[in-house]
Amino acid sequence: MKSMDENKSLLRFIGLQELSRHGARGILAFWMLMGMSFFLFADQNLIAPNLKNIGASLGLTEPADIDWYLGGVVPIFFFILGGAVSVSMGYLSQKYSRKHLLIATVILGEVPCLLTGYATSYNEFLLLRTLCGFGLGGIFPLLFSLIGDYFTDKSRAIATGFVSISMGLGVGVGQLVGGILGDSDPINGWRTSFIVLAIPSFFFAFIYMIFCSEPKRGGMEKELENRNLDELSHLISWSDFALLFKNKTNLGVFLQGIPGCVPWGVFFVFLADFYENMYSLTKLEAAGLVTFSAIGVFAGLLFGGIIGQWLYNKNKVYQPIFCGVTTFLGIFPCIGLLYANDFAHSGLPFILLNVFAGFLISLTGANVRAVLINVNVPKRRSAIFSLYNLTDDLGKGLGPAMSAMILAISTDRALALSISILFWIPCSLFWIIIGMNYKKDVESMHEELKNA
Repeated sequence: MKSMDENKSLLRFIGLQELSRHGARGILAFWMLMGMSFFLFADQNLIAPNLKNIGASLGLTEPADIDWYLGGVVPIFFFILGGAVSVSMGYLSQKYSRKHLLIATVILGEVPCLLTGYATSYNEFLLLRTLCGFGLGGIFPLLFSLIGDYFTDKSRAIATGFVSISMGLGVGVGQLVGGILGDSDPINGWRTSFIVLAIPSFFFAFIYMIFCSEPKRGGMEKELENRNLDELSHLISWSDFALLFKNKTNLGVFLQGIPGCVPWGVFFVFLADFYENMYSLTKLEAAGLVTFSAIGVFAGLLFGGIIGQWLYNKNKVYQPIFCGVTTFLGIFPCIGLLYANDFAHSGLPFILLNVFAGFLISLTGANVRAVLINVNVPKRRSAIFSLYNLTDDLGKGLGPAMSAMILAISTDRALALSISILFWIPCSLFWIIIGMNYKKDVESMHEELKNA
């Protein structure tokens, strides 16, 4: 009894007290979801700190070829498959258990990640990295559909902040591990990193499969508390997709997602290599700086969720305003990282700039997912996140490819990457659309639940 009370106190302290309503299995499930998302995202950026090492192992020696084939082509195919899988999950999650689908996507994503460490040619490497898209494409709509059913709108931004932290921290830790192993063993270190970061996912998936169950769909909506609706009987139709697009908040989120993800697709793909080559830093120093950026991302996602939830509870309109403003302001420290020159060797000041840049650009991340959950009824949430992930994948896939093409025709690497960073300008402007419609769309969602 004392242990349960202590758990409730801890959950209340970190803003996740609503988890206690789901019992010990629900609490365990949430942390297993965090673990699986951490390791799925940890392998996403393992290429970045080892571009030259991987290129040398696979017969790529020219810088332009390394930029294009590893930094451009691989992300395109990875995110194309991920987008297709994501859209499929919107339908499949209405027909099959989200728990079983989640376990399947983790296995389908991490097995090729494990095998990537044994690739002997570029074509094998490309195929295996493409197949990893099963994991990232599949987990996204399922994960946030489940989060929406663990929490009410009073704490969803905080909850999605924690999940976003696991993703961002995964990317940062993965990049650091890749850099450390690549630095210690330039020939096979990159292979070891794929193997080491793939294995833990199977452990989390096994625990989740044996001990956890998915929450009732729509169970945290006050309008459905005393009703026993069979949500699985509702299969997504074309009319449902039409309704999703009629919602102007959804439309605004889709529109901001495409340009908004272009800088993210570039930031962690090329930044370590940029530091290493433009500022003459060692591979370990470059990876360490990107990890400090990831620490900033970690803090930004946490506090972004807390601030966004506080603003939402004060006035719903404040949340999208906060997202639009911080997205725009994030441009400036990121440009500063690319034109630091001698300041890059200043030690602590440049480290702090990396932390601040990561912090500022991530404040929106936890909130955008909560915004989507709050304006869509439970039965459509998997579908909405499948479509959002498609726009997300489109931006992340186009970003590195676009930068690789610019790098191929320009000797100014800072300019090429800066162009990608400026895509946050249209992204921030699309938040105006969201702010103008958010409150009305939240109310419309609750009205639809009342009439269901």
